[in-house]
Amino acid sequence: MDIEVLINNIVQTILLPPGMNIAMMLTGLIIIQRFYATGKILLMTGFTLLIILSLPVTAQALNGLLETDPVLDLKQVKTGKARAIVVLGAGRYSNALEYPENKDSISTTALERLRYAVYLHQQTGLPLLVSGGSPHGRMQSEASIMQDALKNIFALKAKWLDSKSTNTWNNAKFSAEILKKYNIRDIILVTHATHLPRARLAFEHFGFKITAAPLGFKASNHHDISWTVLDFLPSAQAMNNASSALHEYIGYVWYVIRYIWLA
Repeated sequence: MDIEVLINNIVQTILLPPGMNIAMMLTGLIIIQRFYATGKILLMTGFTLLIILSLPVTAQALNGLLETDPVLDLKQVKTGKARAIVVLGAGRYSNALEYPENKDSISTTALERLRYAVYLHQQTGLPLLVSGGSPHGRMQSEASIMQDALKNIFALKAKWLDSKSTNTWNNAKFSAEILKKYNIRDIILVTHATHLPRARLAFEHFGFKITAAPLGFKASNHHDISWTVLDFLPSAQAMNNASSALHEYIGYVWYVIRYIWLA
């Protein structure tokens, strides 16, 4: 595994729930006998945040602030200047035991992106670029896994593969290296709605003109649904959604600091 990827994963574990909450409460327990007031505050804060971040209403609010791009207007795309569809990788399903080869398979999240990209390809005829490397040191890149899924599930083939990327910033960097050879700067960018702000930051930095193609809305599709008592009760799914949203906020700030301010 790349050392940078390992460090990023450790930091995320500490900064995101429930790791963040556990770290606060453990620290509180360790120091409470010597620093009673501080320890008590850490214990109470960690526990309170654990409850708040596990509420569906909290997850809805955190994700809603990220879902700034509307659903793609196909009429606009068909009359627009986009010349390629770029699909970002989203992990893998490792060692799929249900298949004889026990090979890595496409993750559910990546398959959602790929399925939408195929639909857009069918509607526009634009070629596909799939982007994703091997951040955890696996032999097969995410782009290669996505290409296999395109062939086996959709009977299609991506025109370009970026198999070197280890994060979203590199998705943009290496996609730019590939597509500049074809003088392509206008693209349709396919990724999940909450991931789009960070992806847009990276791709626009490398000179792309983006037509956003968000999917997997977690908050925007809730507008027409009435709140129920369940939205105010803790749930594991809500905490997962809140954690994903916080991951995007932290990632966006980190990209600004590392790749723009410190560049």
